[in-house]
Amino acid sequence: MKLALLGFGNIGSVVYDVIHNKRGSFFNNDIEFKHILVKNKEEVKVEDRAFRDLLTTSFDTIINDNEIDVVIEVMGAPISYNCIKKSLQNKKHVITANKEVMAEHFTELLNIAKENNVKLLFEASVGGGIPIIQALLNASTTNNINRIEGILNGTTNFILTSMHNEKISFEAALKIAQEKGFAEADPTSDLEGLDMVRKITILSQIAYQGEVDLKQVYSYGIKNISKEIVDVANLLGYKIKFIASSSLTNNEVSITVEPVMVKETDILANVDYEYNVVRYYGDNCGVQTMVGKGAGPVTVNAIVNDLYLLLKNYEVESNSFKSLEIVGNKNAYAKYLLYLNEKIDKKLIHKDLDEFVITNDISVVELNELKKVSKFYAKLI
Repeated sequence: MKLALLGFGNIGSVVYDVIHNKRGSFFNNDIEFKHILVKNKEEVKVEDRAFRDLLTTSFDTIINDNEIDVVIEVMGAPISYNCIKKSLQNKKHVITANKEVMAEHFTELLNIAKENNVKLLFEASVGGGIPIIQALLNASTTNNINRIEGILNGTTNFILTSMHNEKISFEAALKIAQEKGFAEADPTSDLEGLDMVRKITILSQIAYQGEVDLKQVYSYGIKNISKEIVDVANLLGYKIKFIASSSLTNNEVSITVEPVMVKETDILANVDYEYNVVRYYGDNCGVQTMVGKGAGPVTVNAIVNDLYLLLKNYEVESNSFKSLEIVGNKNAYAKYLLYLNEKIDKKLIHKDLDEFVITNDISVVELNELKKVSKFYAKLI
């Protein structure tokens, strides 16, 4: 079996080392890399002549090589979608860590793989060290999965945990996360929830066996969380967590990514720092919870494990996907904590809130309306 590796950055280089070094133990000796796609050969600082001969800057070289059996994509680049699609169309198995591509083109790519009698594996796209993809693929064949929830981003969980445990501001927690390598220089995708939107979209499509439009998923970020808000949560016996949740009722799917005040006794409240947690509910399996690190070396482990499954002829089913209506968060029935914006006219605040508040402190709200009257809100569970 001959492999092509697309990308040789922090993840790609380790993927190469692990698979190359595991030959003769986990993998047969006849597995070998034939091509490694890079942007610039000169930037790859390796002296080994045999290794340098593997480097190419042309994807066409890989596509036109009939000896290539498996393409491992770890670029995270805008061209990733076309590379994955063309690889499948040219009857090459694909292993990818690309959550952006899988969230947006899930059913299309699985159907292309099926049409060409090849496999598409993507465990590394969600959760890193949590084998949630395989778990849901298996569970959804014998269960009606009706709910998924969890912490799917290590950056934001690290920030919120630091604010609670170290009693520090959002800005200070973000700076520590960046210094430790848990947050990017531009962490917008994480802080606004886009990263988790992609991940919960992938999990929902697997669990509910239907198509989900990424653009219809509601998200509200954590940038407005202050030390004062965290202190209030602590006093009330809650922790603030950034939660992705998805539920299915008939063919209606509600998906949200938002700050949630979780009771301190809940397992979700006790998964801290860079760790992730996913909890799903099925009619036969009951409640299943999986915890693990969400990024770093564990991502490599997920990719290598997918290669092992591929060698064992593991099949990812691409059944006909049903039509689902995405209701997003049109009407959320829940309790919320609001931190009101002092700059807004108090008469306007009371006018708006009076329209929403009904008995027993339960609010029925359009969440976009909440943003008009509050600096921050969090759902209480």
